[in-house]
Amino acid sequence: MQVLSIDFIGWFYAIACGLAIVSGIGILVGMHLRHRLATRYKNYSIWNDIMLMVIWAIGLAGGVGVIDRNDWGQFLLQLFCWMLIALSTTSGATRLYTLHKLGQGITRQEWIQSVIGVVLVVVPIVLFCLGTILSLRTEEVQQALGVH
Repeated sequence: MQVLSIDFIGWFYAIACGLAIVSGIGILVGMHLRHRLATRYKNYSIWNDIMLMVIWAIGLAGGVGVIDRNDWGQFLLQLFCWMLIALSTTSGATRLYTLHKLGQGITRQEWIQSVIGVVLVVVPIVLFCLGTILSLRTEEVQQALGVH
């Protein structure tokens, strides 16, 4: 198996997580300016958005830690990857479950397309996160990060 470069891992996650945080803040600010936040949080807890921001912040910190060659960066990045795996699979499963429950008029072809759509999003995320975790656990990377 090809191992991901430690520099690629660190920069990729730092940039991706930073963009996710900035995008999330931008969406919330945009909703606030259009006076739609009250509608959003009427049936949806603000804690969900806060926890998502915290998870992305863990990924950002992990990426920066790996770039800086700190041993805690490996831990945070692996934690982030495991959380992202859990979130993406449960989110995909929830979407399909909701479609099944509410989509009474949905055809077999539309159902198959929905499953394929979820699989095309979830599988690459899971595989990339697993590749990251395995790469972070190699002897070379552990030595570079000073993990004993």
